[in-house]
Amino acid sequence: MRKFFGTDGIRGIAGQELTAKTAFALGNALARTVKGARIVLGRDTRVSSDMLALAVAAGAAAGGGLVLDGGVLPTAAVSFFVRREGADFGVVVSASHNPPEYNGLKVFGADGRKLADGEEERLEALFGKDAFAPALRCGRAVPLAGKGGYAEYLASCLPAPLAGKTFVLDCANGAAGGVAPRVFRRLGARVVARNCRADGRHVNENCGALHPGGMRRAVLEAGADAGFCYDGDADRLIAADERGRLVDGDKLLYIFAREQKARGRLPHALAVGTAHTNTGAERALAACGISLVRADVGDKYVSQCMQQSGAAVGGEQSGHIILADYAATGDGILASVVLAGLLRGAKLSALADIRLLPQCNLSVKVKDKARALGCEAVREACARAEAAEGVVRLVVRASGTEPVIRIFAEAERMRTAKTAAETVRAALAAREE
Repeated sequence: MRKFFGTDGIRGIAGQELTAKTAFALGNALARTVKGARIVLGRDTRVSSDMLALAVAAGAAAGGGLVLDGGVLPTAAVSFFVRREGADFGVVVSASHNPPEYNGLKVFGADGRKLADGEEERLEALFGKDAFAPALRCGRAVPLAGKGGYAEYLASCLPAPLAGKTFVLDCANGAAGGVAPRVFRRLGARVVARNCRADGRHVNENCGALHPGGMRRAVLEAGADAGFCYDGDADRLIAADERGRLVDGDKLLYIFAREQKARGRLPHALAVGTAHTNTGAERALAACGISLVRADVGDKYVSQCMQQSGAAVGGEQSGHIILADYAATGDGILASVVLAGLLRGAKLSALADIRLLPQCNLSVKVKDKARALGCEAVREACARAEAAEGVVRLVVRASGTEPVIRIFAEAERMRTAKTAAETVRAALAAREE
């Protein structure tokens, strides 16, 4: 049974408290998986991130590994440095989009991509079996050299400057604050930077990708060309156009896939989404001659599907966007830079002008996820909801990190979507009584 890893890494949520002991065990397991492993380590700004990062480094050093400590870095920067340094692993201490009191750990392999399920399970098997190298053979933890290389790379992704453009950047009081404003200013843009505090106590708190309202208002106040919201570790992007209207991950997926196809850089005319990708985006892509392949929910599954299919663009509704021509993993800052480059010749409102279908998402807390999904009454409710007139798609799945069943319904009208989702919710609730 997998105890620690969810689709986004080891988490300190859903009753699975993340402690220094777990962080130590992870570092130690990595050092034992590859003898003398080189591990790039980064963290976000949360209060607990320093403590957990030190524990990862201690575990790795105890097992004979070498830690290259990058301090506060976006998640995608750790992936970047793993490949630049020829390291064996990368570890990010961050709970991503969660509130500041939570934390988590994400692990990358030598290719800069998140570990596959089998690799995670092999690591977990080593937890609780810590090994300690002799005093003169233990590893070291040293500062990562050339940290500025990540920002330089992001700036190099645009062939022309952004002079004359204004962008609002909401950095969620997380890791983006030390990178995103600097990159956009280097590219010549006027920047209105918001929520760049690094005290660790306000990460994602009423700001960033999960709370984009303030960014939308700031775009209108500044007369900006667009606004970009990141989450705590900057691997998500939610945008707002010049009119203050939100552009979510589904619209971003459409924009990037269409642009890549126009440049002749979209292999097999494929884009990768998930079970939650809006059918409206799928229809808009089809109108451009682009097929949508749906992966399981979770950016690592999008990445794996992209590798298998050869797709160059993939993403999630939540704002994880993977642009394989530029990076091996989702990168909110990179996506915003590339998107900003497209605005030299068009307005974001025009690029994102597609109709998305109404969707309803509900969660039901359950005692046993497998039994709840296998219940005949629940299955019958799902069948009725899915067959209802106007329902386009229904997805009912167990959460990977919480004791809940997630219900997703999509329809031509919001009322229809809500009715379908409520039908399933009621059946699940009745079973739990």
